[in-house]
Amino acid sequence: MKLPESLKLITDTLWRIETPEDFSWIFEDILTPAEITDMADRITILQMLKAWKSQRDIAETLGVSITTVSRGNRVLQYGKGNIDKYLLS
Repeated sequence: MKLPESLKLITDTLWRIETPEDFSWIFEDILTPAEITDMADRITILQMLKAWKSQRDIAETLGVSITTVSRGNRVLQYGKGNIDKYLLS
């Protein structure tokens, strides 16, 4: 399946979810524990970057590579900005 079709399938499915609990249960069903923690790390990285934490500090705090943190930084610098309004501060 190509990216546009994949995104549409995922979006259409997630829009039907009614509660935060259901989101958690569905993610537990379809993602591995490692995928869930990776996603949480990515969101945390973005939040910490938005709070002006250094990339090195973020990597050390979360136990991830500096490359992973740099990817998050690129998302904030060059991405479309869609995630910004959903990040908790």
